[in-house]
Amino acid sequence: MHLIMSAIEDGTVAGPGLSAIQTVMTFIVIPVALFFVIASLSWIASAPRNSESESAITSIE
Repeated sequence: MHLIMSAIEDGTVAGPGLSAIQTVMTFIVIPVALFFVIASLSWIASAPRNSESESAITSIE
């Protein structure tokens, strides 16, 4: 009996388990969605901008 109880730490109480849908949402869907949002924001921020007049800093005459 002592071996079974040794896995439980003092003061911890297990909460209710997650359903299959909650598990998939928490560990797959939300991280993938966050990845695409961050990647999209990064791509938009670093996309080259078309300017009609060239700057003296970026062109040599």
